[in-house]
Amino acid sequence: MVGTRIPQKGDIWHFSPDPVFGRELKGDHYCIVITEEALNAALGVAICCPISTKAEAARSAGVTVAVTPMDTDRGDLRGVVLCHQAKAIDLIARGASFETVAEDVLTQDVIIKLINLIDPQ
Repeated sequence: MVGTRIPQKGDIWHFSPDPVFGRELKGDHYCIVITEEALNAALGVAICCPISTKAEAARSAGVTVAVTPMDTDRGDLRGVVLCHQAKAIDLIARGASFETVAEDVLTQDVIIKLINLIDPQ
C-alpha cells in the first residue's frame, strides 16, 4: 500500500481554499509549499502560498513571484505566487493533490519575497 505523500518544501499542490471570506483567494488553485517536510509531518499543516493567473492588484503591489513553465518539473504551469496570502493548510484533509515540484530558485524567490514582506529592510 502506498502511503500519503507528506508535503515538502518546493512541492506544488492543487487544492481548494474554500470556504473563504472577504478578499481571500477562492476556488481551486495551485499552491507552493514553503516549509520543510519534517515540520509539515509533525504539525499536520504546511505553510503554502497560492498561485494565480490573474491577481493584477497583487502584481502591481509587488507581492508576487512569477511562475513560468521552466520553473517546475512538469513544465506547463504559469502564473504568479501570491506571497502575501501565505497560510497554514492541511493539504491532506482538504483533499489536495500533489502536482509537481518547483525548481529551487522559484522556492527561494518566494521565501525571500515573503521575508521581505514580513520584515522589510
